[in-house]
Amino acid sequence: MLKLMINGRQYSPTLILFDVDGTLVDDSHRYSNLGKARYTAYKENVSGRAAKQWARLSGVNPEDWTIDPTGPISKAPRRDDLAIAGAALYLEGFNWYDAKEKAEELYGIADKIQAETFVPELYEGVKEKMVELLDAGFKLGIATNGETGLTDEILVGLGIRELFSVIVGADKVENSKPAPDMILLACNRIGVSVSETMYVGDQHTDIRAAKAAGAIAYIAVRNQIEEATENTSSVADFVI
Repeated sequence: MLKLMINGRQYSPTLILFDVDGTLVDDSHRYSNLGKARYTAYKENVSGRAAKQWARLSGVNPEDWTIDPTGPISKAPRRDDLAIAGAALYLEGFNWYDAKEKAEELYGIADKIQAETFVPELYEGVKEKMVELLDAGFKLGIATNGETGLTDEILVGLGIRELFSVIVGADKVENSKPAPDMILLACNRIGVSVSETMYVGDQHTDIRAAKAAGAIAYIAVRNQIEEATENTSSVADFVI
């Protein structure tokens, strides 16, 4: 039986699931760059006023491209984010159906800009630790509020896609984190019981999702971007 020691406690998970942004990938500049890309898409394809409306609703400051770390652009799953994007256009006079369609088009344009202008980076030591865990015999997977396809592309670009047996994004389930849906789906896809699964994430929504799913342990990561909050620490088994 595989054994993993954490802070003096022994666990025997078969599967270790990870969040991506803020856990494996350094997201310190990603969202400000994404905010700029989406703002540009709105400004050039709709209007400057629509761009400002979108920025206000999404938690983006177009003066210096700082973002609200608790706002929609950094925390909302794609479908919620698109609803906000559509609302910005609705407030500018689009009917709702056209607003939703246009929002998807604009986000597609922004995705291309982001892919051309931003290169994601792993936190120091992440790849080495993933390889170490895989070589020890643990199965690895991803459960993220990001979109599955985009997450897959990011992991390919970072050279670690082959390390993960399963990737589940919010677009594959009805309810995103803190609901347990994506953790349960990831376990189901590779035939591992959730009671044999450990989850690692940086937000309290990650930990709540793992707890609701019945995971064997829930580990919170503290990174240099955002300290683990008291809310996160209080529900995690460990903060590392």
